[in-house]
Amino acid sequence: MPADPPSPPGTVVFFHAHPDDEAIFTGGTMALLAAAGWRVVLVLATAGEQGETSALVGPEVPLAVRRMGETARAAECLGAQRVEFLGYHDSGVDSVGPVGGRPVGAFADAPVDEASARLAGILAEEQARALVSYDARGIYGHLDHVQVHRVGQAAAAAAAVPTVYESTVDREYLHFVETHLVVEATIATQPERAGAGLRPGLGLAAAPLGLSTVEVDCTVDVRHVLPVKRRAMAAHASQIPETSSAMRLPDADFAAVYGYEWYARRGPPGPIDGLL
Repeated sequence: MPADPPSPPGTVVFFHAHPDDEAIFTGGTMALLAAAGWRVVLVLATAGEQGETSALVGPEVPLAVRRMGETARAAECLGAQRVEFLGYHDSGVDSVGPVGGRPVGAFADAPVDEASARLAGILAEEQARALVSYDARGIYGHLDHVQVHRVGQAAAAAAAVPTVYESTVDREYLHFVETHLVVEATIATQPERAGAGLRPGLGLAAAPLGLSTVEVDCTVDVRHVLPVKRRAMAAHASQIPETSSAMRLPDADFAAVYGYEWYARRGPPGPIDGLL
């Protein structure tokens, strides 16, 4: 008789604030874990209904519905075997600044104990070996992202998940990318701009992003699964259309910006460390 297929080594749950966050910040890691046999579960706090509305979304299609469908397609690209939405409202991009005008039921205003209980139920059901959330700043300060950090930490403790990875970005590396690789590539292809006050075009250097290099525990090289990550990002066409700056980057620059994913770790080494 043929041998039974080996059981997966366990489950890793990725907890994100909005559709497309999973592809941008952790898509390569998800794809690598799935390829290595891990069960990958994606949980989203909101359906991202406060996101940008592009021409691709007609008035007859609520943006939340469109974005949930996009998430399903992206998750399939990345090898996620389960997708869950906690059902909170997107707090909107204005939540980065002063409080005001957030919808009723906004995730940023949800009681941490209530939201973490919902997530802890999924973690316990999946017997998760690790949880991926965000760093304490929420990578770039959006209040929904900061809430992901708070809720993730509480849920992991409640469900006794041993290892928590905090998705982040290495701001020193991204500063280097912006000020050297991207700009130098632009000068090489458009030499007429070299003396015309050329400035970095991605806005990375000035943004209060992520952590310093020394604070990053795990840097995952995802360049060899970049086609998968790029397809997952493109699946979120309402937010990342083909005309967006990310999708228009040349392959080399796309790899420089999106070819690595970074994590701070709480707890013992876990599944993501096995990818290093």
